[in-house]
Amino acid sequence: MRPRPAVLTALTSLAAAALAASSAVAAAPSATGPATTTVTAAAVLATDTDGDSLPDSWETNGYDANGDGVIDVDLPAMGANPKKKDLFVEMDYMSGRLASTAALDRIVQVFATAPVSNPDGSTGVNIHLDAGAARGTKYNLGGGNEVTYDADLNPSAAQTNAIKAANFATARKAVFHYMLWGDSYDGGCSSGQAFNIPNDTFIVTVGPKCWTATDDINVGTFVHELGHNIGLRHGGPDDLNRKPNYLSVMNYSFQLDGVLKADGSKYWGYSSVQPTSIYEGRPDETVGLGSLGAGYKTTWKCPDGTTRTTPGAANLPIDWNCDGDTNDTTTPADINGDKTTSTLIAQNNWANIVFGGGAVGGGSDRRAKVPASELKELTATEWAEMQQR
Repeated sequence: MRPRPAVLTALTSLAAAALAASSAVAAAPSATGPATTTVTAAAVLATDTDGDSLPDSWETNGYDANGDGVIDVDLPAMGANPKKKDLFVEMDYMSGRLASTAALDRIVQVFATAPVSNPDGSTGVNIHLDAGAARGTKYNLGGGNEVTYDADLNPSAAQTNAIKAANFATARKAVFHYMLWGDSYDGGCSSGQAFNIPNDTFIVTVGPKCWTATDDINVGTFVHELGHNIGLRHGGPDDLNRKPNYLSVMNYSFQLDGVLKADGSKYWGYSSVQPTSIYEGRPDETVGLGSLGAGYKTTWKCPDGTTRTTPGAANLPIDWNCDGDTNDTTTPADINGDKTTSTLIAQNNWANIVFGGGAVGGGSDRRAKVPASELKELTATEWAEMQQR
């Protein structure tokens, strides 16, 4: 992300704040006076059996946004289940930018196979994607709009906020995350933006201005940016990127090319294991990523700046300093290539998902947010360089 002039930065920060704070929905009216946020917060926290920040009453009966007795968002008709976690995402899109049906199917599968337990005894998360009529009945929940093409959303937060305000029904804000399939933003070539962590709004911008978007790129970037919305970061518990032990599409090393599996396949989701931490001051080559790396391969940076990939499973010894052997236990190695000596701590993403970011769930979940200005997103240039190494 390029540095911005002070005035533009201030305007963009205000717009980002509006994105994070907008959509506060009306609470149910009290018996003695006007609707209050306190009433909604109490209801949300008291009745959410499956912990997805959508109250049981909404998932069973539908959501009445303004308390007038009329259901505004019919969650049960859309497939919501009070005993299984649900995520709803409305997808607006510029011409030619909406992901293919096959890509959307893959996104759904990532969440369906998640190692997340539910009160009904099942595992997985039901993600409901709404593209309107553009991708058939499977992905038509009554929203999803084609919007005017803009090759550069600039400033991105203000422009996204305006498109959202014009196309996203207010009543949906407590239920649906909002996303936009666009081209580029802020004069650069970053792959996307989530504005805050956690949040309720994100954009995917791998359009023709800078990218040749494949299904892999669309899937990886959508899952990555939605990951920020649900509380995930580039480094797991921190923002240190490209950790070899962080086996997630939240990691730039795997966002667009998938997490490498030991059997040769690729995984396009969040990490489900937390391999051993690695201190770059003396990484132990003899243990690799430890036992939790057994099902995976990984990549790391060599001192000359090149990238290497393990030939086999990552629980086997790894030549972290690229000197031709796997015996070293005290030799420093900057294996994530950030020119610092750090302790690289991984994370089990699925165990740390935050449901209810931003306005989703009625805005009752007041978690601290990480400004997205602190998280530079992967650019087309960086991706091209990664492909050449």
